[in-house]
Order: sequence, then C-alpha cells, then structure tokens
Amino acid sequence: MISALAARLDRTAMTRMFVAGSVWGLVLSAGFLINAIFQCGMPCPDDIAAVTAACIGTGIFTIGPLAAIARPR
Repeated sequence: MISALAARLDRTAMTRMFVAGSVWGLVLSAGFLINAIFQCGMPCPDDIAAVTAACIGTGIFTIGPLAAIARPR
C-alpha cells in the first residue's frame, strides 16, 4: 500500500487525503461528543478540543491514504 500511495501522490491525491481524513475525524468526534453529552452532560471545551484533534489526526493518517489511492470515478 505504501508503494501504491507513493506512486500516486500528487496534489489532487493529497487534497483528497486531507479532506477525507478531516471529514471522517469530524464525524467520529461528533459521535464521541454526543455520546459524552448523553452520558455525563456537557463536556468541557478542553475535552472537545482534545477529542476533535485526536480524531482528525487519526482520520488523516488512517482513512486519508485509502482515499488518496482510491480511483476517482
């Protein structure tokens, strides 16, 4: 997968990688925060920032490469 990613790493693939990873991270963090609200009330802003940063970072490095090597239709 690394060689396939390196072979197709252009500006469009990088943009697709960061956008897909960021969107995935935002959706995941929204789910985590909704869960936290239902369980214990409103989470503090530090928790919101930490969860969102961790989810976006994880999304960029896990889902991003998959989106970068995906073939556009």
